[in-house]
Amino acid sequence: MTPIPSTNAAKLHALTKLGGYTAICGATLMIIGAGLMGSTGTDLWVALDQNDLAPYLTAIGKNKPILIANLSFWIAGVLVIGMAESILTTLSTQRPGFALAAKACFRTAVPLAIVAFLAMLSVLVQIAPDTSETAISIAKVVGWIGVRADDIATALIVGAAPLFISMAGRGNWMPNWLTNWGYLAGIIGLFSILVLFITSLAPFGIIIVPVGLGWLIATGIVLLRRKQEEA
Repeated sequence: MTPIPSTNAAKLHALTKLGGYTAICGATLMIIGAGLMGSTGTDLWVALDQNDLAPYLTAIGKNKPILIANLSFWIAGVLVIGMAESILTTLSTQRPGFALAAKACFRTAVPLAIVAFLAMLSVLVQIAPDTSETAISIAKVVGWIGVRADDIATALIVGAAPLFISMAGRGNWMPNWLTNWGYLAGIIGLFSILVLFITSLAPFGIIIVPVGLGWLIATGIVLLRRKQEEA
């Protein structure tokens, strides 16, 4: 006869499964949002780097519904990722110092990302498709705040947080290959911040997105495959 699991074991199992589902769901929402943005051919980062916002404002004015959906998916996605990473730190009890460092990262990153997306949304809704000199000047300032806040939030939530979670969960629920992936995400997250000050290398900072989101999806799969007695 199969023994009935203890209440604590059952709760831990449920928490593990929730962590798996939210990690995969959060990453998926971010990927969908990126796909929507990519389908419009618009890129605020490029427009700012090239100091050429007039064509960008015209283009986003023609794609408002898609880009509103894009940013909505990103806002929902970062909230779900924050929930997932909160659960991951709860599961990592052997090294509480690293778990606290991870919490500090995503608790800073989630609200910062939402502010960034709202700044981008304000350019989309309140300014585009106006290409007057005043509109371009305002879009440049608000857009710069949005993309830089997003860059920092991204480095924290899919770079630094995975690094510290990997340190906290190492040798416990996290396999070695996933731990090493988390270390890689942390290194690339630092790189993505450093290259912001080197114009020629800045485009390469985007590599943190597939690496970090990939780590989240892989982590979710690992958690969902854990047996109840292991959780």
